[in-house]
Amino acid sequence: MPDTELVYESRHGWSTRTVVLLVGSLLLTAGLFLFDPSEPVDVKGFQVAAIWIQVPGFLLFGGGAAVLGYNAASRKVALRVDSTGVLLGGSPLRYAATTVLVPWSEIAAVELWIQRVGRQKLPYVGVHRHAGLPPLPGGTNRLGSAAAGKPAALVAGSRQVGGWPLYTPALLATVRRHAPATAIAVDPDFPAKV
Repeated sequence: MPDTELVYESRHGWSTRTVVLLVGSLLLTAGLFLFDPSEPVDVKGFQVAAIWIQVPGFLLFGGGAAVLGYNAASRKVALRVDSTGVLLGGSPLRYAATTVLVPWSEIAAVELWIQRVGRQKLPYVGVHRHAGLPPLPGGTNRLGSAAAGKPAALVAGSRQVGGWPLYTPALLATVRRHAPATAIAVDPDFPAKV
């Protein structure tokens, strides 16, 4: 059983960013009700029935708001570091199937890395596992690996920091406390607090 004084844990929850995204999604969803479904809408010179804009909009914005709200309200563990290893919390709708505990005996390094998408910098926490181990559950996203410019195994063993807070100094101190021989790599642009 892990010593609770030597644990770093972060849970999904409500933050300013989450609330802004949720309100924005709900406003966009509400705005779709302003269209008369039977009236055509001009989209770059093409006449499209409003319903063809409303239905995908409801699914995208309304569905996104529902998932975002559910995830924040769930308070599920997003990241946990303790004496047993690193727990990488799963995706909101398949949490149990995509959550994985990586024991220290399998971890060669912990990496805090940034994926650059246009002007955005998306922070990730990931683990490099020793060679020869079977892939982590959930499979490897090769497309994500290519886009991130990182090895597929690292991408599979990473979680984007979003919808949950991260305090980098405390995380790194906990890693060093439990696994002093484990290598740590931190992107120079990685924030101290997310």
